Amino acid sequence: MMKPTLELQEIVSALGIDPFRFLAWQEKELADTEITKIPADDDHRDALAV
Repeated sequence: MMKPTLELQEIVSALGIDPFRFLAWQEKELADTEITKIPADDDHRDALAV
């Protein structure tokens, strides 16, 4: 999980964004990014290629 910097917190606040909603969105985005980075092993690649 990324810890928001003071600068990022100031930007979120200045834009009128709820910091808790922003944090939830950020965590979801990071989780989605981690899922897409998981490489498929050779067995799964062969099954997907059929």
